Amino acid sequence: EYLNSILQHAKDFKEYHRSVTGKIQKLTKAVATYHANTEREQKKENERIEKERMRRLMAEDEEGYRKLIDQKKDKRLAYLLQQTDEYVANLTELVRQ
Repeated sequence: EYLNSILQHAKDFKEYHRSVTGKIQKLTKAVATYHANTEREQKKENERIEKERMRRLMAEDEEGYRKLIDQKKDKRLAYLLQQTDEYVANLTELVRQ
């Protein structure tokens, strides 16, 4: 009887740890899948925004283009547009003189 209880305990011990390992593996896989899906969705959204920005640029919708740049908070492009506007304003002023 004592030996049977020890063997049963060993069996229960192995089964418990096997089930815990399985749960951990499932959770790990779920977390990895979640992050992969989130990254893929974010990449799709960024590509969609980039295509929309390029479409507006090609359609010469300057106001919409600037709005998208402000939404994206793209400092480099905003700075370049500001410099371009200043340059055009200076040229316009020089032509008027």
